[in-house]
Amino acid sequence: MCSNRIRFIVLSAIVAAIFFPVKTYSASKFNIIPKISAGWEMDSNFYRAEEREREVYTYTIQPGLKVDFKSPKTSLMLDYTLKPYYYDDRDPVLPGEKPSDDDDYTGHSLIGEARYQAFDRLLLGLNESYNKTRDPAQSDALNNSIDRSLYQINMLTPFVAYEFGRKFSARLRYRRTDIDYAPEEREDSKENRGIFDLIYNFTPKNSLDLEYQYWQKDYDWISPDYSSNQAMLIFRKELRIIKIEAGIGYQNRNFDDPGIDDWDAFIYKFNISGKGTIANRRSYIAFNVDQNLNDQTFEDDYFLATRFTLSGGHEFSRKLLGEITAYYQISDYERSYGLTPEGTTDQRKDDTYELSGTISYKFARWLIFSVTAGHEKRDSNLAGLSYDNNFLISRIEFAYDRAKNNPD
Repeated sequence: MCSNRIRFIVLSAIVAAIFFPVKTYSASKFNIIPKISAGWEMDSNFYRAEEREREVYTYTIQPGLKVDFKSPKTSLMLDYTLKPYYYDDRDPVLPGEKPSDDDDYTGHSLIGEARYQAFDRLLLGLNESYNKTRDPAQSDALNNSIDRSLYQINMLTPFVAYEFGRKFSARLRYRRTDIDYAPEEREDSKENRGIFDLIYNFTPKNSLDLEYQYWQKDYDWISPDYSSNQAMLIFRKELRIIKIEAGIGYQNRNFDDPGIDDWDAFIYKFNISGKGTIANRRSYIAFNVDQNLNDQTFEDDYFLATRFTLSGGHEFSRKLLGEITAYYQISDYERSYGLTPEGTTDQRKDDTYELSGTISYKFARWLIFSVTAGHEKRDSNLAGLSYDNNFLISRIEFAYDRAKNNPD
């Protein structure tokens, strides 16, 4: 009910911004960006099956709207996209199999941000995100699932940030996450999380962050509820063209079910990103490593994930851009066992990777066409869980930013 009320308020604000005049002052800026994209995707193994692969085409037409408002003390941003998905089987559907177009659905994506600088040292904020999707990655950044159940995920995060002086600052956040699946598909869950950061700034570009998180995860049916405590020390450094972030910490997870042992894990992350020039053209590169426990699962399929991500891009000309993205994830399951291809019982371990490349062409600042080709693979030690999938995506995007295309 609360999330429905929030979505109503946000959407009402968008409608009001479009249909009612807004009085702006010289120090305030108001901008509306209409957008629409159309796409086609081919997956050689749409359902990520080990044996029975099915090629499926996906068609999308996704209109949206972004609204920005900025004043000396306040900033507001609302970004909404309507996301219909249509599927078409390219291989025969055998008796007993579900046609892919049974999964057709209309998704939604909504992002809202509000900031208010109460006074020089105090910043108040609110973040809101809502998605209706079949993409399991929206529920957990370290997700390893191939489930295609339809669900809604709503995250509401109010926060307060305070600067004690030039060296010390603190930030307190509360995040409420609701995950609601289509009736009778999967069990819903709720999460309440508190996040506290105490930051020491050595210089304006070098800092040390002591971060503590506590959260409670509650499921509606049979999955065990749990609470987690996580502490991490994070160092951040910014050079001329490179940014570095390195963190190390510990998580303790306590399950409400007395038959399930608590879980302790050493966690860390390392991120490096940079932008520079090559042959007078702009380029970028980023490399990330994350090790942590997954948060969202079904029943008791928790695992320790170690994920490596590499991305880079190069602007060959003002209109032509090339990008490459790759990730590799090791998922060590804690209590999931099964049969190996040899017929023995073993604890589950998956290695998953994906490699893709994209070429984008800018017809104009507001019109971009792109083509992406890639391959993804899961290699599991248990029978029936491995898969290979090749994919090809073409997409054209229109987003007209009046402020950029018609500067005052």
